[in-house]
This record gives sequence, C-alpha cells and structure tokens, in this order.
Amino acid sequence: MKTVQNFGLMYILMVVGQMFICNYFHLSMYVSLTILPAIMLCIPLSAGTITAMLIAFASGLAVDALSDSVLGLNALSLVPVALCRKPVIRLFLGDEIIERKESFSFRQNGFMKIAGMTAICLSVFLMIYITADGAGVRPLWFNAARFAASLACSWLLSLLVVNILTSAD
Repeated sequence: MKTVQNFGLMYILMVVGQMFICNYFHLSMYVSLTILPAIMLCIPLSAGTITAMLIAFASGLAVDALSDSVLGLNALSLVPVALCRKPVIRLFLGDEIIERKESFSFRQNGFMKIAGMTAICLSVFLMIYITADGAGVRPLWFNAARFAASLACSWLLSLLVVNILTSAD
C-alpha cells in the first residue's frame, strides 16, 4: 500500500487548515471544530509513540500560538490522542497492520472501522479540551451539549481529512 508521498507537507497544510478553522469558523459557543485528532491518527505507523507525542505537542502548540486559542489547550488535548493512537488502531484493525507498519484507508479497511477510530480519537481530544477550557466553572449540561455538537461536526470534517491523508494510489 502506497502512502501519500509528501505526508509531511500534507500534515503541515492540515495544521495550517486547523489554524484557519480556529480563527475564522466559530459556528457557535457550543461547537469547537477540530481536525487535529484525525491528522494525528493518520501519522504513519512507522513513527513510534514518543515521536507521535512530540509531533502532537509541537502541532498543538503551533495551533495555539497562531490562532485565537488559549496557549497550550490544543497541545494538552492532542498528546493523549497520540498516546492512544496505536491501541485504537489495534482495537479496530488488529495487530497485523501495526506489525507490518502499513497504512490504512477507507477502501482497504471499510468505512465503519475508520469512522469508529476517528470517533474515539475525537472523543478523547474533545473530552480533555472541553474540560480544560471550562476549567470547572461551566455546568455539566453545557459541557455535554458542547461535546455532542462538537463531536458531530468535527467527525464529519475529520472523515474527509482521513480520506485525504490515507488515500491509496
């Protein structure tokens, strides 16, 4: 399976796209659009967990610094996604894909598996992001509504990003 030739360039462009989303697409106070967990999920499996966590920290900090966000909030939320990336892939796709360090795609693995992996990574990210952003001062119903709305909107956008980053030639 052939991966995207210029994954590093595509990764940087997607992070810049996240910066534009953070700066210009405020749908409401209940919706936080993010594609960062989907980008993190698509990092090639040849990169180890520590490398993925360092990339996540740098990417999250870059988005925080160059967008209208609290400094460190995306970095705080994205590092656990990088930590649980391989266990989530192992849960949905099995051990073979990790041992062979293959890439995955919608065509090869199916929509439901990729959609499930994306939803779990988004859920981890959004739970930490919304909890840290509210800092314990917002009520549970507000955080739950924000989580549900953000998960629904971000999931649809993230599926498009995963399809772009994992497209097979």
